[in-house]
Amino acid sequence: MNTFRTRRPLLVKASQCTHDASIVTDLGKRHVRTGDWIIEGENHEQYVVDDAFFQRTFVSIPWEPSEQGKQYGC
Repeated sequence: MNTFRTRRPLLVKASQCTHDASIVTDLGKRHVRTGDWIIEGENHEQYVVDDAFFQRTFVSIPWEPSEQGKQYGC
């Protein structure tokens, strides 16, 4: 198996959920647990990822204003 990386940075909007909820994604209805992240891609598609994956994969953009580096709410 070969290792690959993306050719360009992937810019996304993300919000961390403060309570359990359900959202509709391209793949159907998904359950979101407290602490999971909802990521909105470039074409407004939505994905649900757990906090551990999010912390390993994404970093905030330093020139973007944020509230303590996170947006909260589903």
